[in-house]
Amino acid sequence: MTISVAVLALLVIWSLYKWFVLTVIQPLELMAEALVLFVLIERTSAKYTYEMDKKVLRLTKCGLLGKRSHEVPYSDIFGVYRYKPQLMGVLKFRRTYRFHSALDGRDVWTLAYTAVGLRGIIENRRFYFKPGAKLLMALQELPGKIIMSEEQVIKSVLSKSKDK
Repeated sequence: MTISVAVLALLVIWSLYKWFVLTVIQPLELMAEALVLFVLIERTSAKYTYEMDKKVLRLTKCGLLGKRSHEVPYSDIFGVYRYKPQLMGVLKFRRTYRFHSALDGRDVWTLAYTAVGLRGIIENRRFYFKPGAKLLMALQELPGKIIMSEEQVIKSVLSKSKDK
């Protein structure tokens, strides 16, 4: 990642040199390079914390754009499972949040939960995060929701939606 950031920084410097010295004005090139550089720095420098309260799981991200925190009540969680890349899933998630560093070598987990959207409609959401062993052990206190397969989570959600 350091090499990628360094190469992109050099490309930005080269674009600025072309603009101011050679008078070759290419603002889209400069903006694209700066955007990719910003995203890379954001993904590698952000700090993530996961806290368990009595009633909620709090996920916090401190990055270049400030601090962002989400609270997920335990009653709204319908599963935590290992992330498995796929083209299309059976279950539709309205919002997906990535709360993990690109440099962290741990496995990515998915926290699937329900939340009330802007118009009062209940929607499925998920977090991608990289919990430590202590957090996974603490989350196992939620009976029947943690360290399941994705298929079990899908069956659980679909059976709950049929009941309604």
